[in-house]
Parts: sequence; structure tokens; C-alpha cells
Amino acid sequence: METETDEPPTERIRDYVAGLLERWCDLTEDDDDTSPWSTSPLIGEAHGSLIYFPMRWSMAEEASAFAADLARSMDLVCFDPQLNKLRP
Repeated sequence: METETDEPPTERIRDYVAGLLERWCDLTEDDDDTSPWSTSPLIGEAHGSLIYFPMRWSMAEEASAFAADLARSMDLVCFDPQLNKLRP
């Protein structure tokens, strides 16, 4: 996803990415091929109050559910482009 800003990620988004990376390592550190992310570094996909990150198809169901739950727990909004809707 192309963004029109080079704005650094907000603190809330940085905290969100940290939470995602507590569950699964960044792709750059994935020696065991267990990370669901298909881009790295994951924080590089964050701009301002938005992060858009692709996932490996084979892990997308589990990772997207976790990402949505984490977002909800942090009072963030999660939009799933595969479902074309907000995640509950």
C-alpha cells in the first residue's frame, strides 16, 4: 500500500506493532519460518496512525484474528481488506 506521507508511526501504532511482534517475530528474524508477516520490518508499514501489513496466506486466518483482537484490546480499529470490512 502506498502512502502519501512519511509521517512516523504514532506511539499507539508502535505499541501495536510491538504487541504483534511479541506473538510472532519480525520476518527479518524468522530463522524457523514461523512468522505470518510477509513484509519486514513490520514497523516499516506504519505511517502516522495507520499500519497496513500483508500476511502469508497460510497463516492469515490465525494472524488476522490475533491482530484484530490485539487492536480491539488497544482501542484501535482493524479493517480487513480480504473481508472488505471492519473486524469485530
